[in-house]
Amino acid sequence: MAMDRQRAELRHRRNRRLRSAMVLKTKLKDCCRKITAFFFTQIGVCGLIVGYTIVGAFMFIALEAEAQHPLTQQVITRRRSCVDYLWNITHHLNVLNYDQWRQDVNRTVFEYQAQMVRHIRRGYDGTDENPLLMRWTIPAALMYCITIYTTIGYGNLTPRTAGGKFATVIYAMVGIPLMLLYMANVGEILATSFKFTYKKMCKCPRRRRRGQLAPEVATIPVSQEPVRDKKRKKHKTDPAATISVSVIPVEPAEEDDPTAYDPQTVSVTSCLVVMSSFVIGGAILFSVWEGWGYVDGSYFCFTSLLTIGFGDFVPGQTIAHSQDAIDSKLIICAVYLLLGMALLAMCFNLMQESVFMKIKRLGRRLGLLRDRSAAAPAAS
Repeated sequence: MAMDRQRAELRHRRNRRLRSAMVLKTKLKDCCRKITAFFFTQIGVCGLIVGYTIVGAFMFIALEAEAQHPLTQQVITRRRSCVDYLWNITHHLNVLNYDQWRQDVNRTVFEYQAQMVRHIRRGYDGTDENPLLMRWTIPAALMYCITIYTTIGYGNLTPRTAGGKFATVIYAMVGIPLMLLYMANVGEILATSFKFTYKKMCKCPRRRRRGQLAPEVATIPVSQEPVRDKKRKKHKTDPAATISVSVIPVEPAEEDDPTAYDPQTVSVTSCLVVMSSFVIGGAILFSVWEGWGYVDGSYFCFTSLLTIGFGDFVPGQTIAHSQDAIDSKLIICAVYLLLGMALLAMCFNLMQESVFMKIKRLGRRLGLLRDRSAAAPAAS
């Protein structure tokens, strides 16, 4: 009996542990499911793209920040030694021996040129003279991460190490789909807000649907005066006559009428105005900061927002008074690009919807498409 009781207790403990493990496993699955669902919401996607950018920035700083330091020191040392050697040649040949001086200097310059070519192939970009040029700082790394997953790719800041290049490939493979998800979610929010604002601002009358009847007109009673008959010499009075007005369907406005207002779509002109305003605002901002001129500023904003990214104009490349000014420009440029990409996605979706509606109206007018509102009564 005692053995049976101990076995029952052990079996009960084992079953209780299994139930606890199953409950814990179920809770973990529910928690993971909720977290995954949250990451696919608008707020979750925005937080995910921001966190992904920050993690990528610190990763590339760890891989690339110190990679160019030894190479830069080698270039500086080689340059100084070349200058010293030229001075020794001039001091040693302090006579009017032009041919010998020219021969020794050409050999020294040629050796220095070959050394520089090897250093450039290894990744030297000549940034040791001006310490204010772009380095692997936190804002520069954030900007680099954004140019990767937005496929802009300015090319002004690139990885030099094998680890940095491999990390760039992996980072782009994960970041590009994440950016597409971000543009879809944030673009949907902006599109809904813009549609609501557009409806409130454009108080145009709605079109009357096909087959809608005009208001009924009441019958009008008309009395007729008595007519005297001279032959019969008696009065003849006709009963009161009425004029009945039948209800006639009013033909609606043609569906392809350009003046007709569709409250469900936003006009292409409004979308173009929004995009142009955003580009012009960015052009003014960067032109004032960088001294590019309004044409160059507009060119930079346009090529950046459309992910062309030639890299000939990049904020922070001009000489500034402090490194803080360059960092602030890069951060604001990063925010401008993230917001602008979502805004352009919103405008493209709204314009596509408007053009699609116009094509449907044209198809109905040409008889290529059937009007559902007109076909429904006939079927009944």
